[in-house]
Amino acid sequence: MVKILFVAAALAVATPAYAEQAPAALRGNSVVVAWQEVRLQRNVGELDFRTVQASHSLSLYVSSVGRVFSRMTFATRAGSASRDQISGTTPETGVARVPSFSGRTLTVFMPYRGVGGMRRVTVNFDDAFGSCTAKVIHAKEEGAPTRLGFSPITKKQIEFKEASTSGESCAVKQGNVFGGE
Repeated sequence: MVKILFVAAALAVATPAYAEQAPAALRGNSVVVAWQEVRLQRNVGELDFRTVQASHSLSLYVSSVGRVFSRMTFATRAGSASRDQISGTTPETGVARVPSFSGRTLTVFMPYRGVGGMRRVTVNFDDAFGSCTAKVIHAKEEGAPTRLGFSPITKKQIEFKEASTSGESCAVKQGNVFGGE
């Protein structure tokens, strides 16, 4: 299963989401997904793993021409941070969020900035694209004991061996959640 996920992610990264892929019913509207995570992680170079509880949100705006603008927000006891991206571009981190539409499903692949895994957000819409549900999962490469990433909060490389998500919520909002187009 994980191997299939990575093949799908590799194909998605190689094929950015262009305007014709965004459903007409979502154009000019936004989708906001929020969830909680519990991770067993450590800063690279440290010996001990610790439990980190985090809140995340992924806000997406689909422009009138179908381009997807996204903001990922991270919050832990150590602070908060956010990262903005535009589909079809490579961000300064070099790791792109890749939105992919298929029928009434939007999947956003988010490879970790390090190596060994990714986060995948799957959003399922009702027939009219007026409401949604979401599921967030973490995946790691087969046989890899840990995954490497980068904390935008602490600005450090992190290594984690477990990650679970809960409390996913999803909402479709009229207009641009970022204000203006």
